[in-house]
Amino acid sequence: QDLSWDDDSKMLLQLFLATLPQPPSRTSVRPTALLDWLAARGGGWSVDVSDQTPSGSRGLLTTRPAETGAVLLEVPLSATLMDAPTDDEAVEDAALLPQLSPPWSRGLPAATQLSLSVLSRRRSAGWAAFLASWPAESPSLAVSCEPDELRALLAASADPGIRRLGTDGEELASLSAESCAHVSSLYAAARDAAEAAYCSGSLPSEASFRRAYGLVSSRCLVLTTRAHGRRTLLVPLLDFANHEAEPAAFFSFAAATASGPAIRLQAARPLSAGEEVTISYGGHSREHFALHYGFAPADGGVEAAYPSLDAISLPEMQGWADRQWD
Repeated sequence: QDLSWDDDSKMLLQLFLATLPQPPSRTSVRPTALLDWLAARGGGWSVDVSDQTPSGSRGLLTTRPAETGAVLLEVPLSATLMDAPTDDEAVEDAALLPQLSPPWSRGLPAATQLSLSVLSRRRSAGWAAFLASWPAESPSLAVSCEPDELRALLAASADPGIRRLGTDGEELASLSAESCAHVSSLYAAARDAAEAAYCSGSLPSEASFRRAYGLVSSRCLVLTTRAHGRRTLLVPLLDFANHEAEPAAFFSFAAATASGPAIRLQAARPLSAGEEVTISYGGHSREHFALHYGFAPADGGVEAAYPSLDAISLPEMQGWADRQWD
C-alpha cells in the first residue's frame, strides 16, 4: 500500500500538530553584559542561564556533559565582593582591598558589610554589569514586618509550599517580625559606625539597606579561602544557581588558576548537556526558606550528601548559622 503523503495532506497534518500542547522550551536568557564583564576579568564557564529550568525558575543549565568534579564555572576572586577581614586577619593580596566594604563598616557583620558594599557600588561602572544582573526586588518575605502584609504575600504566592505555610501565618508573622527587628538593629549599628567615622553622608536609607540586605542574604555564600580566611562572598553567575536537596554541583576555592585565586562551581555527579546545575542552600527549616529565599522546598531543606572532594563548601546564611562547612 502506498503510504506517501501529498502536499495538502502534509499541510493539514502540520496544522493539526500545531494545535497540540507543546512542551515548554528552555529559553536561554544569557546575561550578555555580565558574561562579557566576567570574561574580561578572566572568568570561564560551561553553563548557561535559562528562564525555564526543571525547578520552575530562572537558573543555570550545563552546556555540555560533565564528569564528577568537572569545573562548570570559574570566577576570579577579584571579580567577587567579600566582607573585610577582622583586625587580626591579614589579606594576602592587597589588590582585593577595592572589593571590600566601605572602611568605616568593616567591624560590622558580614551581611551588613556586603549590603553596604552593594549600595555603594550600584552606580559604579566597574560593578554595574554584576549588580544589574540581580532581580529588582528581594525574594525575602522577611523584609516587611507588617503581619497583615506577610499573610497577603503568603496567600498570593505562586509557590504551593509557601501557601501551605500560610495556614500557620501567626508563627511566620512572628518570625518575620523578629527578623525585621534584627535587620533594624543591624542598620542602627551601621548608623552608629558611620557617625563615629564622620561618614554619615555615606549611609543609605534604612529602606534601601533593608532591600539590599534581603538580596545579599539570599545570594551570598561562605567558604574558607585559605590564605584569605573564611569569607562571605557574592559571586557573579554562581548566584543564579537554584537550591536542591541533592544538588548537581558544589562550590570550592582554588588557590592557583590562570587568573589567580578563584571560586569554582564543580559537578557533584555526572551531568548531561542541558541539565540544571543546582547547589544546596544548606539545612534550614521550611519557614526559614520561605522567609529568606521566597520558596519552601518540599524536602524541608534537609542537608544533602556530597562527594568526598577537596575543598567542598556549602552555602550558609550569614548571621543565622555559624558552622564551618569545609
